[in-house]
Amino acid sequence: MAESSRSSSASSKRCGCGDEVVIYTAGRRAKNPGKRFRRCPNWKDVNRSCGLFEWVDDDYSITDLSGGGVSSHATELLVETYKVKISKLQIKLEIERKTSSVIKKLLLMSWVFFLLCAYGVC
Repeated sequence: MAESSRSSSASSKRCGCGDEVVIYTAGRRAKNPGKRFRRCPNWKDVNRSCGLFEWVDDDYSITDLSGGGVSSHATELLVETYKVKISKLQIKLEIERKTSSVIKKLLLMSWVFFLLCAYGVC
């Protein structure tokens, strides 16, 4: 990783070495910027490290494991998801409005035709 930030571990999860797992956030120059992951604290020492590495946000959980709040990455995912949903609903609403307008016009035209036929004009 080009750059990452380290969080204090509040999860008390232990790796294969028996040490407390450390939670990191990938830096902005990494392949997955802002994504959180757990890693063995001995990762730099090949002889001591158990090799533990796992993504924290793969399940899109909104729990920030380092502080119990809402993680910014998960919040961004939720915001983007709701933006897409809102956009789709706005498009659907516009289609419904246009459809409603056409139906009203057809109903009016059918009543005009009915009245014209009722008075013998058609």
